[in-house]
This record gives sequence, C-alpha cells and structure tokens, in this order.
Amino acid sequence: MKTLKTYMITSVCALALAACSSESTATANAASNPIEVTVDWQSDAMQIAAEMLEAEYIYADTGVELATYLQNSVSLFSDVSDREEFAQQLTLGLFEISNDKHLRVFYDPETEGQDVRQEEAASATPSHIQYCRTAEIEYQILAGNFGYIQFPRFFGDEAYKAEFDTAIGALSDTDGMVLDLRDNCGGGPDLVRHLSTYFFAEPTHLVDTEFRGQDVMGRWTYDEVPGERYLDRPLIILTNGHTFSAAESFTFGMKVTGRAQTAGEGTGGGGHFGSVERLTPDFTLFVPVGRTFDPRTGLGWEAEGIQPDVEASSDDALEAALAHLASQSVD
Repeated sequence: MKTLKTYMITSVCALALAACSSESTATANAASNPIEVTVDWQSDAMQIAAEMLEAEYIYADTGVELATYLQNSVSLFSDVSDREEFAQQLTLGLFEISNDKHLRVFYDPETEGQDVRQEEAASATPSHIQYCRTAEIEYQILAGNFGYIQFPRFFGDEAYKAEFDTAIGALSDTDGMVLDLRDNCGGGPDLVRHLSTYFFAEPTHLVDTEFRGQDVMGRWTYDEVPGERYLDRPLIILTNGHTFSAAESFTFGMKVTGRAQTAGEGTGGGGHFGSVERLTPDFTLFVPVGRTFDPRTGLGWEAEGIQPDVEASSDDALEAALAHLASQSVD
C-alpha cells in the first residue's frame, strides 16, 4: 500500500506577514470576511487521511463519504487541544459513517526505530502491548480428558509457531479440545491457516477475501503441517469482546465450515483487514482495504461480531465449554 508521506508545514514567512498586519486592518477584515479558525496539526492529519481513504478504503463509495466528512469537518475539532482526545473523537466520527471497527485514528508520536504492529497499536494499553509481544502458548489436559490451549496471538516467528505444534502433539490423545482466544492479540493469515490445518483431514476452503477493485481470493488450509492432525473430535473456541481481527478470522473459518463451536461472548467485530499508515509525525490511521467472508453466503462479521453457540460471560466461558464438551461425549 502506498503511504502518503507529505506533511503540511505552516510557512514561517506567512506567519511573519500576518504579524506585521495592523490591528485596524485585521479587525476590519475579520468583520467583513470571517476566517475559519483551524489547528494545523489537526487539518494536516485530516487532509492526508481523506486522501488515503478516498484512494484505498475497501468500499469506494464509503471512501468518498469519509473523505468529504474529513475535508468539511476541521472546524468541529478546533477547540480540542489534547491529541489523544482528538484521535478518539475523529475515530468516532469515522465510525458513524462506516460502521467499521478497524477504521481508527491513533495518537502515535513517531519515534526512531518504531515498529508497532497494527494489532498492537489497536490494543490501547502498554501492558497489553507487552503481553501481545511476549506471551507464550499455554496448554494442559483438563478433567474429562479434554485438551486446553491458550493461544495469545496470530503473529510470531517460527519458534512461536512451533510452540503450537508442540501443544497439539502433547494433547493428541484427548477426547476434545478447547482453544482459548479470549483477549487474543490478532495477527496475520499465515498462522490462521497453519492453526486451522491441524483440524482438517484434507485441504479445506475456509473463507474468501477481497480487496477493493480486485478479484475474490479463497483462503484454504495448508496441504501439510509438521505434526499429527487433531481429527474426529469436538473442538470449541472461547471468545469475548476482545477476540478481534485475525483471531476472529480463525474462529469464523472454523465455525462456517462446521468444524468448531464457540463459547463465551460475541467477538469484537473486526471483519476488515488492512494496515496502519502514518499520517503525520503525531498520528497514524488504520486503513481497511479488504474484508473476509463466508464463500457460501457472502456474509462476514464486521461490526456485529461472531456470536457464541454457548453463551457465557468471559470469566465463565471455560467452565461452560467443558460442560458442553462433556454433554457431547455422553451423547
């Protein structure tokens, strides 16, 4: 994706000329020709965001609407001096038009060597960002001979991917499995496909994806995984309102293919994908450029989320899932 790197800079000469104007002239001009008061750091970010969204947002018509809103609404924020608050208010304005939970403005001051992933940027708190970067996969065998894997994110190096291979191998003799994706940090399609492949005997069409102006592409499981597959046993996925983006993509694919059920709360509703782009030295923007959906129905989960088969609070989701698995084994 091409990122606009041009920043608007207020001319020092223009400021000097304005300062040299006489008070009487300024007063007369203000009375006859009112000037809209704007803040440069706001208008710069909004103008660049407008250009990006008009050119790249997944739905072209909505991109035009968003751009028009940004270009015509600078004065609405002129009394907002706090940059974090400005980012939040602007995000709300964009959501009212798009109903897109991925479309967000971040107060994200540029620093040397900065490398913040899109999912981490959306996580809001420093403690959660640290968790997303360092958390490891946890697994165990629970009562009833049910396996449990807590899978914190869908991005990482080959060593991280191998942790899941190890977990699956350790739980290969269980009678059912719980995958815990509550508060998952999201990620990318490679690990979504890798994880999914373990639960199907043959290559399986999971979901479709489409980018603006491009042909639809199918997303399938991989042909091979390094470990033994987990087949012919029930699988249930734990979700809550912080299960978002790539974690939802995995959950959605497993659910629409009939391979898994879900327990807990509805997911966050991030069915679009894209990347974080730099607007100005102070702000970044997540630009959604594509969507993921069920190839059988054409429907996705943007905004509304994926609703659970077994409803329970986030805290009670594991207990509810185990009870559901136990009832299936009895049947």
